Amino acid sequence: MGVTERLLIMKTMNNIKIDQIRLNIPYDETNQVEDSQGLPKEVIVADNLLHLAWLFKSNTVSHGHNGYTSSYNFGSGEQGGNISVMWNETRKDMGILVDFTATGKALYESLAELHGIPINWKRIIEELYEKMGHISRIDIATDLINYGFSVNRIIQRLKNEESFFLNTQGNKINSNRFKIIGNYEEAQTLYVGSRKSDAFLRIYNKKIEQDRASGLYRNLARNCNDWVRVEAEFKHRLAKDLGRYIATLTIDNIYPYLLGCVLERWSLVDKEE
Repeated sequence: MGVTERLLIMKTMNNIKIDQIRLNIPYDETNQVEDSQGLPKEVIVADNLLHLAWLFKSNTVSHGHNGYTSSYNFGSGEQGGNISVMWNETRKDMGILVDFTATGKALYESLAELHGIPINWKRIIEELYEKMGHISRIDIATDLINYGFSVNRIIQRLKNEESFFLNTQGNKINSNRFKIIGNYEEAQTLYVGSRKSDAFLRIYNKKIEQDRASGLYRNLARNCNDWVRVEAEFKHRLAKDLGRYIATLTIDNIYPYLLGCVLERWSLVDKEE
C-alpha cells in the first residue's frame, strides 16, 4: 500500500486538524463596537467572533510584529499556548490579525469544551468571510500513529526513486525542492518546498519531538511504536483562497476536504513496477 493510499485512510479516522491559523478581520468592524467593556475595540471585534475574553481570564499587552504595533495576548507559556490579537491604528488596511499558535489553538479548544462552548471552525471561517475578512495562514496536519511509517524510510525511497511527489499539475516534484534535517541514515524531518513560498510541506518524526520533558503529548509518544506528522502550511493568496473554499462548503466536517487540498498539491506515490 502506497503512502497516499494510507493517508486517504485518515479521512475515516477523523485525525485531520487545523494546527495553526491566522485570521484577518477588516478594521472597519470596529465601527460596530458600541461598548468596549474596558477592552480595546479591536479586541472586542475578535472576541465577537471567537469568545476569547470569556474563555481566557488572563491576558497581556505587548508590541505587535510584522507591521502591527499593538498586540493583546490571551493565554501564556504556563498555560501552554498563546493567541494574539494585533493591529496598527495608522495602517487600518492591514486589518485586525488574530494569530493562533498551534498550542494556543489547542488550549482555546480545550477551554471551550470545558465551558460547553462549541467551536466550529467551518462556521467561524464562514462568518469571517461574510465580514469580508480572510485567512492569511492555515496549517493542516494529520498524525500517522502506529502505521509503521518512518520519515527516514520515506526519504530513502525518494532518494532511490522508488517513490516521488506529484504537484497540482500531476508533474513530478524535483528533488532540489527537498530539504532534509539530519542525514540520509538518520533523517527525522523532510521539507518539500520553501518556507518563503505560499505552500510548504513538512513531514517529521513527532514521536521524537514529543518524547521529551517539555512534550505536551509525552505519554502518547512513549506508548506508540511510531508517530509521523504530515503538516502543510498555506500562506497569503493560497491561504485566502483555501479559506474561501472552506466558507462555501455545505457541511461542517471540513477535514476530509482539507486533506484533499494537501494531497492535491503533494501526492506521494510509489513508482510503478
